[in-house]
Amino acid sequence: MDINSTIQSALRHYQSGDLRQAEQFCKSAMKDQPDNADVLYILGIIYWQLEQYGPAIEHIEKSLRFNPENPDAYLALGVLMQQKGQTDDAIHYFKKSVDLNPDNPEAYNFLADALIDKGNEYKYKELFDEAIACYQNALEMNSNSPRADIAYHNLGMSFQAKGMIDKAIHFYQQAIRINPDLIASYNNLALMLQKKGHFDEAHAWYQKALQIAPNHAETYYNLGILLQGQGRYQEASDIYDVATTIKPDLIAARWAKCISQLPLIYPDQSAIEVSRTRYHEALLTLRESISLETPQDIKDAAGAVGTQQPFNLAYQGLNDRNLQQLYGELICRIMSSRYPQFPIHPAMPHYSGAPLRVGIISGFFHHHPVWKTIIKGWIENLDKDKIHLYAYFTGRRKDEETDRARRSFVRFVEDRYSFEDLCNTIVHDNLHAILYPEIGIDPGSLRLATLRLAPVQCAAWGHPDTSGLPSIDYFLSGDLIEPPDAQDHYTERLVRLPNLSIYYNPDELSGSGTGRGDFGFRQDAVLYHCCQSLFKFLPQYDEIFPRIARQVGNCQFIFSSIPEIAPAIEQFRIRIDRAFSRSNLTADDYVVFLPFLDQAKYRELNSLCDVFLDPIGWSGCTSTLEAIECNLPVIAFPGPLMRGRESAAILTMMGMEETIADSLDDYVALAIKLGLDLEWRRLISKEIAAKKHKVYRDRSCITALQAFLENAVRENTV
Repeated sequence: MDINSTIQSALRHYQSGDLRQAEQFCKSAMKDQPDNADVLYILGIIYWQLEQYGPAIEHIEKSLRFNPENPDAYLALGVLMQQKGQTDDAIHYFKKSVDLNPDNPEAYNFLADALIDKGNEYKYKELFDEAIACYQNALEMNSNSPRADIAYHNLGMSFQAKGMIDKAIHFYQQAIRINPDLIASYNNLALMLQKKGHFDEAHAWYQKALQIAPNHAETYYNLGILLQGQGRYQEASDIYDVATTIKPDLIAARWAKCISQLPLIYPDQSAIEVSRTRYHEALLTLRESISLETPQDIKDAAGAVGTQQPFNLAYQGLNDRNLQQLYGELICRIMSSRYPQFPIHPAMPHYSGAPLRVGIISGFFHHHPVWKTIIKGWIENLDKDKIHLYAYFTGRRKDEETDRARRSFVRFVEDRYSFEDLCNTIVHDNLHAILYPEIGIDPGSLRLATLRLAPVQCAAWGHPDTSGLPSIDYFLSGDLIEPPDAQDHYTERLVRLPNLSIYYNPDELSGSGTGRGDFGFRQDAVLYHCCQSLFKFLPQYDEIFPRIARQVGNCQFIFSSIPEIAPAIEQFRIRIDRAFSRSNLTADDYVVFLPFLDQAKYRELNSLCDVFLDPIGWSGCTSTLEAIECNLPVIAFPGPLMRGRESAAILTMMGMEETIADSLDDYVALAIKLGLDLEWRRLISKEIAAKKHKVYRDRSCITALQAFLENAVRENTV
């Protein structure tokens, strides 16, 4: 029998399923022609069918040495490599097959499939740029791939992780177009719409998802997040209960239910105490319900950390130390269980007068009050010969201030999507100390702060409340801001830097032709600047506005509709309406709500107003500094906590204590006097113009900060 007949016999037996007989014919043919590419290829295919993958690969690869132009052999090798999980090799072979036979749709399908697998590998490693390239290449190869919906969905997830919301929305929509039952895409699309403030549209997508999968716990959880974000706290809490009834181990929903006990706006003072009690009880329940027995338990619990934070707690105007300590110990226990490789007490790197290595971890290396007021002045003025600064940017938003920030650091780490990779980077930088300018706002900073990534770790007052974290050693604040008993408010050791603790550089003022009419203000009214986040205004102080209005008469109180959450704004409006009604006044005659103002418009507002009313209980800082830049008179009433004393501290540093009230009645009286006495108002404004330089460019805090860091490192050196 000649070689061709032998091959044909092998093929007949192969096609009839008699693989062993086909193998024998191939082996017989190889005795005469051991280098026959066709026989080697067929024998490789036979071994593949016999699940003898090693010999299969060996024979097909050998066949290609004698016939490197066989696209089917490359295709077969690609499939074998894909089955073995060797995705890179599979992609290589599929590409060779496509190059040799561009008309084979099967090869394109396999190549697209392998590229999706590779994209998934990159996405799992949080290498999102690489993942995006793979998914896009896969769709270019075959947009009709059976897994095109997965490619589109994962593209959406990758762009979502990079903070590119519009692109994420586009690809989630494409995934749903191809697969109308892809619940994950409905959920993620709704989440992205929610981030853009399109709440009604997001709600509709959640409802569509629940029509497809009525018992999908994660959809209920996400719907709860939406309702909570809209200020519909009781509805959100009820929805979280539905989610945990369906899926009891959904820790994120239990976590969210706990945090949902802290609303933004309170109808009255008693509601604050009710909220506080419920949150305390929910936090204890959460602590007892979280299991850390199995690796999956630990992973799930760690995944919930930072998804929601008790940010609103600080706005209740009370000492949060005990509650924050309970919360901080819980999340530190979870995170240290998830990442045990990071020691509880890392050794201090060698220090003998060489520059200290100090890390700054923040999500706000961009235009933001935390950057403008705290971070920028510190990093730009510390002695770079004595302190080498390392930045770890956990945020995604960037602007010209980000470019400015990079110039002050030896190293500026950004766009790291893998939490563990970022932790390792920080540890390998062998820092002496880490500063967290704000703990409690940015989730990424919080998660890092729960771990010991340097021997000395400090919080600052970007979020002016104790972190409660046992992993944080010091809280950096200002001596003028803190009350005498301030240490009782912190789990950290309080460090009182001089004055305000900040090196503040004012903006350059530019003129504007904007007038009162452009904002809708009355031309002859006394304008009281109250344009700050509504949740700064506590209900027990609502009466000050009608009390002032009754005496001043023609005046307007300028509030901001921030946050732009309709139920929260409405609840605040109801409160203010009731306060004015109790004084037989109509709030609409005196109260103006402005939408969000950009920086230029906000500055114009400062220049038009007559008096800055500092919120009682949560004082302005950046807003107050910006007010005095425009010589706007400020009335402050310092409270018992640091976060209610910043404006008073600014005025004290300027030597202008005449507008610092010593009681609520005095606050109202000062507001009335400034409203009615135009000459005194002008005098105060001139005095601000002459004295405001005293709060600018304060080098004493820089000297003290540097000395503190050096001493803290020495004290913690064994």
